Amino acid sequence: MISARWNPAQMGDWAGRRVVITGANSGIGLEAARLLVEHGASVVMACRDVTRGEASARSVTAKPQAGVGGTVVRSLDLADQASVRDFAAECVADDGLIYALVNNAGVMACPLSFTTDGLEMQMGTNHFGHALLTSLLLPKIDPNGRVVIVSSIAARGGHLGASMTAEDLTAPVPYAPQAVYSNTKQANLLFAQELQRRLTSAGSKVAVVGVHPGVSATELFLRQMRDSGRGFIVPVARPFMKLVFQSAAAGSWPTLRGLSDPGLTGGEFVGPRHLGQSRGVPELLKLYPQGADTRAAARLWELTEEILSVELLGAL
Repeated sequence: MISARWNPAQMGDWAGRRVVITGANSGIGLEAARLLVEHGASVVMACRDVTRGEASARSVTAKPQAGVGGTVVRSLDLADQASVRDFAAECVADDGLIYALVNNAGVMACPLSFTTDGLEMQMGTNHFGHALLTSLLLPKIDPNGRVVIVSSIAARGGHLGASMTAEDLTAPVPYAPQAVYSNTKQANLLFAQELQRRLTSAGSKVAVVGVHPGVSATELFLRQMRDSGRGFIVPVARPFMKLVFQSAAAGSWPTLRGLSDPGLTGGEFVGPRHLGQSRGVPELLKLYPQGADTRAAARLWELTEEILSVELLGAL
């Protein structure tokens, strides 16, 4: 087992490994891509805005070194199931296997809106988009590979239970942006646990690891301010965030440990522990009760298949 005092120097050699990261054009996803490339990985940067994604990719590979990997930028809008299917088809058509999928992208506490397919935007993006993507890519993932699902300490405020309905997920009433965000992050943990149980039952050795980044200075908070009509705060909030929050690079460490720690076999939860789990090195944590409810996880899986009209492990 890697030491609790984990840092990226312990990642090892990633040459020849391909990793798909959603939301890789900024923040935690970009920093994870940067360090993976430095360790030799080939990273597929899945981005809604390809122009921004390509600019970010140039920053990752701006100073190439001998033996480092590279990046490929592809369009992915998790709020559009057709886009998810198109992206997955491109990845499946590539030569070679995917070593790991990192479900990182997300929206946070936005005003009420809906995806292209009519699902509430936060749950539609943070959970349903990633669930569909995971299902479509699983046959392409290395038999000894990993799926890392990025949750949040906000999951502790989730209220999804075994009696949840489809409407609770797709059109919650009343709509409270932060409460719904917490539910999406709880859904990420429930899905990670249920996916691991079902993969194990099917004889798969793919490991599913849930992580949380603590409280990191990323564009997610600033976007929330703009979406809620408080964009005027952004110029003040940006330097404040850099002073109080940990960096996006530090926020990417739980993801990187989830990908690379050889002692992780699936079902673990990784994140910082200090200051209410807001910062620190990534450690193995006890899963929040909200993410450990097996009956809620099974119900979420059932509803997800019903709403997406897919059998999530059907291709295995």
